[in-house]
Amino acid sequence: MRMMGKRIVGLVAVLVLAFSAVTMAAGANQINRDDHVLQYNEIALGGIMVGMKRAQVEAIYGAPTERTEPAKSAALDEMMDRYTYGTSFQVTFVGDTVMYINTSAHNGIATPAGVTVGDPADKITRTYGKPQRYTRYESGEESFVYRDPYDIHIGFSVEKGRITRIGIVGYE
Repeated sequence: MRMMGKRIVGLVAVLVLAFSAVTMAAGANQINRDDHVLQYNEIALGGIMVGMKRAQVEAIYGAPTERTEPAKSAALDEMMDRYTYGTSFQVTFVGDTVMYINTSAHNGIATPAGVTVGDPADKITRTYGKPQRYTRYESGEESFVYRDPYDIHIGFSVEKGRITRIGIVGYE
């Protein structure tokens, strides 16, 4: 009977520790259940949207500055390659379809609402409202993630109060 009591006390202690860890982690990575869902046409960079075809991207930007060789993605079981325009704007294709887009410099590439790398961080929430997911890392970097009804996500990385990267992913 004593052994059973010790086991129960041990189990309760483990559950309390686990609950404490989850509670502490919630402060760092908050998922907002009442998030503002963006419209499909609000999630784009430089006029490029997830789902566009390679020929559409080339019609807008021409030949890329750099192109990776197509390689089979283990996760997607499809061929993937990436176009880079300049040094900081990248478009990744799965097959012939845009799946990922990102920009990491103040290069004129903007969202349809005019948000660009280099803008102040508060422009994100002023433009899009409360994010679906907000994370503040120990380094001080912040991440704001929004989605549309089709689960296409746009994320903003922020350091020292300024947007440093904008990325769009066709699925998480």
